Amino acid sequence: MPTVLTAALFIITTAQAPAPQAAPAKPFAYTLALEAAQAALASCSAGPAVVEVMDTAFNPKIILVADNSRANFLEFARRKAYTVIKKGVSSAEFGASVGPQGRGAPPIEGDANLITFGGALPIKIGDEIVAALSVSGPNGPAADEACAKAGLDKIRDRLK
Repeated sequence: MPTVLTAALFIITTAQAPAPQAAPAKPFAYTLALEAAQAALASCSAGPAVVEVMDTAFNPKIILVADNSRANFLEFARRKAYTVIKKGVSSAEFGASVGPQGRGAPPIEGDANLITFGGALPIKIGDEIVAALSVSGPNGPAADEACAKAGLDKIRDRLK
């Protein structure tokens, strides 16, 4: 009987252990994030888009939604930024490494948040990713990436 009690006590103790804390976000100025997001959105003149800047702890730092944007653009922008932070490369580079994913395909690497669509770029200080800049709009991944690049170009000289 003591063996069963010890096992039950172990199960209760481990079930109540706190979850490990997520790493804190790397420092990245809100003002730079906002400026990059605004420049990215302004460059997407061909249609309404959503722009997100996500920090390295997967928190949205900035989300800008153009008038008349479709609701699903918000989710695509989030997932593209998440992919950059999680994988350490642009969402297009990750997509190229994984290959096309058909409708109904299982989650990539078991993570339903990873996405293979282009449109998100890492924001780096030196070689270190400090955030991701993501765009999702009606004209496809190549246009999204061009808008994200415009946002990144706006702040590039101040990423130190």
